[in-house]
Parts: sequence; structure tokens; C-alpha cells
Amino acid sequence: MNILDYDQRLLLAVNSFFVGRSGAVDEIVKFCAVYLVYALPIVLLLLWFIVEKRREPLFLSFLGGVFSWFVITKSIVPAIWFRPRPQLSLLGAEELLFHRPDYSFPSDHATVLYALVFGFYIFGWKKAANWFLIYALIITICRVAVGVHYPLDILAGALSGFIGVILVKLLRKQIVKYVYTPIVSVLKKVHLA
Repeated sequence: MNILDYDQRLLLAVNSFFVGRSGAVDEIVKFCAVYLVYALPIVLLLLWFIVEKRREPLFLSFLGGVFSWFVITKSIVPAIWFRPRPQLSLLGAEELLFHRPDYSFPSDHATVLYALVFGFYIFGWKKAANWFLIYALIITICRVAVGVHYPLDILAGALSGFIGVILVKLLRKQIVKYVYTPIVSVLKKVHLA
């Protein structure tokens, strides 16, 4: 048995644990898998305006997520390996969502969410990192439960996010000097920072 077989078995186990037990639980799982991520921009904007002394770690973590998403997840990985989304009906699992048959590996959601988590930890905002870790776990576990991703897709997304944040950390001085500081000075002039 190879790693992809274990990955498929774990997907089926998570699906059978969460899905089909009750209509209410199915709706909660579906909401968390699809819609809960839409709170992310609102939360990030609120943090930007409310916690002024943490703007730099917030910006750097966000930048790590954006870099990971657009460079690693969207460009590099799909050119190396295309993995289609799970087809639950073929696996004998219960399907809650219809999803288009695009790539599954790595998860875009996991990439951005875990980049924020790792970024907050690395840039010294541990309290926010802990809350974002819970948020990321809820969303990514539910995305596996509804069959949009395999567990390995989530792990690869988390790794992509980690790599992006590490690259931002390595270039932190240059990013702060040439990107963050000019952006914040413009935002201060228009009263957005």
C-alpha cells in the first residue's frame, strides 16, 4: 500500500466521521468548508485597524501567504504534479458538495491559512497564531470531510505556506524597507494606517 492509498483511506474516514450523521452537522460542515474562509479578509482588515502595533507581522504573514499561493501553489506545484479532486461517488463516500474537477494538490485554502499561522508564530504574534490555527484546522478538516481535498493536499498546502513565510522572513529587512514602509506611509496620508 502506498501513501496515496493511505491518503484516500484517511479521506474516507474523515468523510464517514462527519458526513451523513445528521442534516444539521452536514450543513455546519458544508458551511465551514465553503463559506467560513470568507471571514478571513474581514478579520485581517479588523486586525489591521485595531491592533496597530502588530501591523508589520500581519503584513509579513499576509505577504507570505500571497507569495505561497500565487507562486508555489498556482505556478510551481501544478507544473510538477496535477492531482484531480477526489471523486467521492467512485470511492463510495457520501458527497455533500458538487465541485468542479480542477486540481486538488496542494490546497489553496491551506496554503494561505497556514502561511498566516506560521507567519504569526515566526514574526512573534503567538496569540493570533493560536486563534488562526484553530480557524485553519476547522476549515481544512471540513474541506477534507466534504471531499474537496485529500489530507495530503492540506499538508502540502501547509508546507507551501511555511516555505513562503520562510522566504519572507529571509527577506524581511528588504521587504520592510522597500514594500511595507512605503505602503504604510501612503496609507497614513489617507488615514488608513
